[in-house]
Amino acid sequence: MRVAVVGIRGMGKGHLRAAKRCSVVREVAGCDLNPEVRAKVGAELDVSTFASVDELFASFKPDALVVATAPNRHAEVIRAGFDRGLPVLTEKPICDRIEAARGLVEEAGRRNLPFQCCFQVRYSGLIRAVRSLLESGDLGTLTRIGLTQYSGSHAAPGYMSRERTGGIFYEKLCHQVDLFRLFFGEPERALAVAAPNALAHYGIEDNVTAVFAFPGGRQGVIAFDTRRAAQVDGVQTPGRDFEGREAGHFYELCFTGDRGTAVYDAWSGTVDVMRFNHRGDLKTEFVRRIDLTKEFGADMYDLLAQDGDFYAHVSEGRTPRYPASDALKSMEWSERAERSLASGGAWVNA
Repeated sequence: MRVAVVGIRGMGKGHLRAAKRCSVVREVAGCDLNPEVRAKVGAELDVSTFASVDELFASFKPDALVVATAPNRHAEVIRAGFDRGLPVLTEKPICDRIEAARGLVEEAGRRNLPFQCCFQVRYSGLIRAVRSLLESGDLGTLTRIGLTQYSGSHAAPGYMSRERTGGIFYEKLCHQVDLFRLFFGEPERALAVAAPNALAHYGIEDNVTAVFAFPGGRQGVIAFDTRRAAQVDGVQTPGRDFEGREAGHFYELCFTGDRGTAVYDAWSGTVDVMRFNHRGDLKTEFVRRIDLTKEFGADMYDLLAQDGDFYAHVSEGRTPRYPASDALKSMEWSERAERSLASGGAWVNA
């Protein structure tokens, strides 16, 4: 199989690396508008690179396409792949407008083309760990998933614009919405609010608090703030990470049931497991700390597992494990959250 990746900065570069490691992939190429990016990534990963999608298709002739451009360019690149009969794996979101995303999913169905959106958290060791804890009974019945995330404001001017991204839930928080759906099924309603922006170069919200309500009183909750700016202009040292504890960030996912809770720390790659409601003294008991990589394989963003699974299904003529039609439901709930934000926090129902 020959795989082409369009947009080879950031996540696109990761998709190139993953493709080169997949046993069913024999040749890889990249495409990017930026000549410096093409030269640097092409040399580093030893892949051919092209300046345009037309040039890519004319010279390389891929068997599958990965789309990792800015969200507002997803739709045109995906359609170009569909027009050539190609299976497509696209970075999240499917695209920056829900109507266009629905159209792309319908078109893939009409053409019988494999189409998947990158929600790689589904392939992570974290998901395997939480499912194991649910099966063992350590957590009891899962009732709440909560994300607390504080990040820095390192995005360049214009990057976090509504025109480029579609919105904060499209750009940043759709992974969490998809995670809620993975464990709880379909929400009944969603609410999202944000304080006035502090960051002048952000065209979308730089903070969000959201609740997704599910049947039976279960909840998915998000507390997100991207104004914890540890990377102060002129102070950032060369080579220092923009993400992680060293950059002053915080990322915690908490899975709570009626018997216990599992707390995931992104930067250590661990899950702390605690139990409650089972001892006579009613005290909470620390059970253990799970090292995700050692016990459950790769941590949060395993592109090799996700992309390799997509290529394997395509090469064998099977429908992707997680088709874009399912990802579309997460995007529709992301859109409802955006509508709630625009209304000042009104509940938006299914």
